[in-house]
Amino acid sequence: MTKVKRIILIFFATLVMPAFFIFAQDAEKTAENNSPDTTPASIESKVEETQAQIQQKLASIAQTADGIYSYNPAGKPDPFRPFIEIDKKKEAPKKEAKKELDFSIFPLQRVGTENFRVVGIAGDEARRVAVVEDSAKKFYPLFKGTRIGTKNGKVIEIMADRVIVEEREENKAKRVILKLRKD
Repeated sequence: MTKVKRIILIFFATLVMPAFFIFAQDAEKTAENNSPDTTPASIESKVEETQAQIQQKLASIAQTADGIYSYNPAGKPDPFRPFIEIDKKKEAPKKEAKKELDFSIFPLQRVGTENFRVVGIAGDEARRVAVVEDSAKKFYPLFKGTRIGTKNGKVIEIMADRVIVEEREENKAKRVILKLRKD
């Protein structure tokens, strides 16, 4: 048992004692660095330095406090400017809101349902897909639930020879049938 105690004591002495001396030396160095210079010239120079730093910080804050941001690195784009500029308009009446809805980002919703021509239908009774062509000779796939037309039409059924689209306008449902023509 005494051998174990000696080993622990030696181990403790070899690890803890050097660490204690290292920390003591660090404390002496920080005390030397933090010793105050009580000469009036050194205090005055430190005050001037801190005042200059405060002046610089206030100047930088005053530049950004205007709310105006300028960036001019000679021909490079501003990384903080949005790609799309949005006009903030006042709310318009409902009639003008409907006019804005006429233009959609989806090509199937840019023109009326009647302007599409069914080119082909594939699949079985469980799942079918129809292919339509617009006036610009572009092809688009239609599935059940796909939105089509300017009147918020929705494909409700795809049969072997036709596509049925339901359009809602002012609480009235209208069905448009697009037939597959075998030309």
